[in-house]
Amino acid sequence: MESKGNSEPSPKVVKRLTWIIPIVLIGVIFLLKNIRNPVTDVLFYIVCAGVIILVIFSIIKETKSR
Repeated sequence: MESKGNSEPSPKVVKRLTWIIPIVLIGVIFLLKNIRNPVTDVLFYIVCAGVIILVIFSIIKETKSR
């Protein structure tokens, strides 16, 4: 049987991850922008789109919780 006690992460961990993940992604953006290569240009736009989607979902979640 599965233990249901640890099935959801604590709100403190989720709050920290919502700050850490965008900072890491922005660092990856700067790293990819400094490397001149067609592949890194594509990855740059993919990571940028990921950051934008993450911010939009964070805003939607914040407005729904109010």
